[in-house]
Amino acid sequence: MYTIVKEDGRERPWIVVSPDGERIAHLSVINDEPSTDDIRDIVRAHADGKPVPSLPAGSERAADAVTAPEEAAGGSAEGSEADEAVGVPASGDAYNTPTHARAVALDIYETKWVAECDRHGPVSMGLNKFGDAVDDVAAAYVYDNEQDAADAARTHLDAHAAQDADTMTPDDIDTAQALNFSRDQWRTLGWMSDGKVRETAGGFTAYDISPDRADISKRIRKNLVPHLWVAGFVKVFAVAPGAREFGLTREGERALRMWSNAIRIGAVTEPERDTTHPAVKDGSYRWLSAGDTWPGEVKAAKAAADAKAKAAAFAAALRKAEEERAALKAATPTDDELAVIDALGHEGLDENAAAVLSAAYIGHVITRYRPGATSVRLDKRSNEDERHVSRTYNVKGVEKPITTDARDTLLAIPANLTDATADTWHALCTTVVERYGVYWLDLQAAVEAGRAALAVLATDEEAEESPEPRASREFVQTAEPGTDTEVIEWAGAGLLWQRGDGFGHAGRAVPAARVAPLIEAGTLYRSADGRVYPVKDAKAETAGESDEVIAEVGDEAADIVIRHSRA
Repeated sequence: MYTIVKEDGRERPWIVVSPDGERIAHLSVINDEPSTDDIRDIVRAHADGKPVPSLPAGSERAADAVTAPEEAAGGSAEGSEADEAVGVPASGDAYNTPTHARAVALDIYETKWVAECDRHGPVSMGLNKFGDAVDDVAAAYVYDNEQDAADAARTHLDAHAAQDADTMTPDDIDTAQALNFSRDQWRTLGWMSDGKVRETAGGFTAYDISPDRADISKRIRKNLVPHLWVAGFVKVFAVAPGAREFGLTREGERALRMWSNAIRIGAVTEPERDTTHPAVKDGSYRWLSAGDTWPGEVKAAKAAADAKAKAAAFAAALRKAEEERAALKAATPTDDELAVIDALGHEGLDENAAAVLSAAYIGHVITRYRPGATSVRLDKRSNEDERHVSRTYNVKGVEKPITTDARDTLLAIPANLTDATADTWHALCTTVVERYGVYWLDLQAAVEAGRAALAVLATDEEAEESPEPRASREFVQTAEPGTDTEVIEWAGAGLLWQRGDGFGHAGRAVPAARVAPLIEAGTLYRSADGRVYPVKDAKAETAGESDEVIAEVGDEAADIVIRHSRA
């Protein structure tokens, strides 16, 4: 137990002392009282092994201040501070007990105590004077000393132990015998604990009470529920106009538990008639069959019914929105599906490639309309060589017929799954039984094969489209072949192309030795688009250059002078 010590005559008199007698830290003081928040933070930090504000250097341990009673009375040596620790409570283990129930002080002066138990929820809950856990600590019974609170905690622990051992104490048996519930009263309390009892204008009814059959209900006698309500075992809920539900109060739950345990161990016998218990309610019960209600019941019932209807409408709206999103998604082809459709429309497509793309198209369409499908069954229709989808299957093998929308979408494009291409699309099936015509197409494998086929087609198209320009029909060469003038003429027509480290014209390679000297001389230049142009076609890229660029080119045919003036 952590102790708060006040040492008079010091600048900061309040000190926290740990259970092992160590002085932990000084406390902040507000209106000559130690700060409760400061105490809580220091104790929690020390208990968790975290650093806490240290005492001034040279401070003695609390063992020097918290002394034995005889030393505190004056038997200590001169100069010690034992006299200042008179009346300090001895350290104990009340805060460190391993038991589920314990006595807890409500203030730092330990003048108010309550009993708590942590077996009733995620946090410790206070106990009332009957030993029952309460949600609000303000409802817990307050003792003026630690011993009474500890006794209440031990009594509560004994009740837990008896319940865990499936036993009852003599006092529990006496309490159960005083209840003396009849069979109908006991069963009705059990039904109420499960929320199965309702009252309408026609009377009381317990719904769905059979453990092995559905929709089995039972009418309850008119006076049975009101007598239990008057005794304080039952509480009423207004769930809708003209309808009530019932539950058990804390006393009702305790009584049901007690009586059930007593019946199980044979400590009591059931009376033949209902027992009339002392009334704890003021006023008589108001029957709906007589049109009687409590003040505000109709309004509360209407509010409850409106809230339930609003929640149901909101859930229905969510379901409708989800269905609309799913329908829109199912009706919208994906980009991959559109790419497959476009590829199937190309002229001259190989029949095996068409079969693979058709299988991929089936995979895209089926998974779009039925996302859970993993495979489909292919069947041959009458007088048709092609196989078409007839059934879908999920990962667990559950079979469903193909939807109408999916069937219509697939029929818009030829299936291309024929005997001629069997070797191609059989490789995409999980099961192939030619004798019985059973083909199970793996949708995921078909989609992946379609992506691979699209990649191959794209590569072939790129290979067919040469990036090198061909000579235009309108281009007529006038320069003598093999001369620099010929190269310059090609460049002027935009038909000289750079290919890596080499050059080309009209699909033919041009030796770099013919073009590189002209580039180095400034007659030609490489452009950003990969072509080679004459310098006269270039535009100035930076300011401050000369207004004229002159290049002299000499060859065996003639001397050519090119002058370029800037605009």
